[in-house]
Amino acid sequence: MKILLLSVALAVTTLPLLAQTPPPAALPSPSPAKPPADYDLRWAVKIPMRDKVELNATFYLPKTSDGSPPKTPAIFTLTPYISDTYHARAAYFASHGYVFALVDVRGRGNSGGEFEPFAQEPRDGHDAVEWFARQPFCDGKVAMWGGSYAGFDQWATAKELPSHLATIVPVAAAHPPLALAIAINNVGETYDVQWLTLTSGRAGQQNLSGDQKFWRSKFLDAYKKHIAFKTLDSFVGNPSANFQRILKHPTADSYYDAMVPTREQFQKITLPILTITGQYDGDELEGTDLLSRSSRERFA
Repeated sequence: MKILLLSVALAVTTLPLLAQTPPPAALPSPSPAKPPADYDLRWAVKIPMRDKVELNATFYLPKTSDGSPPKTPAIFTLTPYISDTYHARAAYFASHGYVFALVDVRGRGNSGGEFEPFAQEPRDGHDAVEWFARQPFCDGKVAMWGGSYAGFDQWATAKELPSHLATIVPVAAAHPPLALAIAINNVGETYDVQWLTLTSGRAGQQNLSGDQKFWRSKFLDAYKKHIAFKTLDSFVGNPSANFQRILKHPTADSYYDAMVPTREQFQKITLPILTITGQYDGDELEGTDLLSRSSRERFA
């Protein structure tokens, strides 16, 4: 996929920020797909939120020459797709001298609470940033990295203005309500049920969600039987409270407005941002809209 760096000026300022705290001596540059096993692990670390719910994190820590605890900027990804899916990237960052954490969003993986797509991440992201900054391995700078949903929740976190958030790097960021396109020209978007199956329960559902033959067959059958769109979740065999919830918000309204930065919040976001998307990426319009709104309000 052709990658477009949509904001060169912002990109230039992002990386030096993290570089202000020098990492350990440079290591060889392995591919992220084949990271070296040169890191330490902390499994099932619990991060308390303001309402006492705990998010689950897996920590990848760089090794130090004398065996002492590291003290570097902390980078984390907040994802509904189970933290293990980002393992190679976390190992890559840790092998290059940075503390990296993979965090399951509320209600997914080993995190507590209930999963409500896009709704909890602004507050939870803020609380996670401030928690990371207080840990002995962190030098006070916290960054976020990730794509799609994990790109959205960086913007959602930034709008809450956590004081220790140094930069965000959203890749092909999703943007509700565009990411939950319930109705396009008054025609329901069947993919929502497929995606909500992917993110159902606590465990990963990649194989079921990725079975395109099954989904095409079910959606075609629903069409032929003229079922009501609101019953599609039950028709495919996965009744979903989240599907029923978003059906009550078929267009942009205050429910979605609370998930992304307002004009006033964009104006207060001063941290450097590197945002990336691709010409043929499904979230290109969403990520581009967030960037254009940010640029319009921040630099007007």
